[in-house]
Amino acid sequence: MMLSAADLAAYKRSQALARDVLKAIRAQIRPGATEASLGAACRKLMDEAGATAYWWYGTPAYILAGDALHASVEGDVYLPRDVPLRADDMVTIDLAPEVDGYWGDCARSYFLRNGELVDAQAAGAEQAEGMATEAALHALLRETAKPMMTFRELHSIIADELARRGYENLDFLGNFGHSIGGDVRRRAFMDAKCGERLDSVPLFTFEPHIARPRSTLAFKFEEVYLFDESDRLQIL
Repeated sequence: MMLSAADLAAYKRSQALARDVLKAIRAQIRPGATEASLGAACRKLMDEAGATAYWWYGTPAYILAGDALHASVEGDVYLPRDVPLRADDMVTIDLAPEVDGYWGDCARSYFLRNGELVDAQAAGAEQAEGMATEAALHALLRETAKPMMTFRELHSIIADELARRGYENLDFLGNFGHSIGGDVRRRAFMDAKCGERLDSVPLFTFEPHIARPRSTLAFKFEEVYLFDESDRLQIL
């Protein structure tokens, strides 16, 4: 399903808003900050950037930190905690802005080391490996996905690679992503059941929420994808 030029531009605007806020919020990720305070800061930044609503059941930001990194819930039940970040904590932030009915959806992982925000390599070997796995899964998606594939076929390929690498999927619904736009309760999910073709929707997310068994860390990196006129998968 192809978007009109106007719709594509509108979705790109919403996604750029989410990406920009995920960069700006870095300045506020420090010891003492909480999921709640970071969520409020993200909301303020998105409001200022032009967000008109928040499509994920009204939840602007899904933030997990510390011992909540493995949590997975729907937006209508998520509650951010007031537990202060520690000097070596990890945080994941997933944003869901909407601009005039067009959704953005983007997530990133952040790492503190001795109280300073650092990249995954500086945070430690496990952190570096986790983010390298995220990058590898996104690369596999771009190499493998074809318009005629179903969501469940693509899910099976990603799940096999995830298991081969020794990680597990933490999503409570068992999915790796979903369609973008329309009714939030009627999204097509990249799970083991969905028989809809990838090209039945104009856009879909890929957001593996992954961890090694028994590890306290959990990783997330999300982007929105679409097929171009040559049937190649591209980042929005």
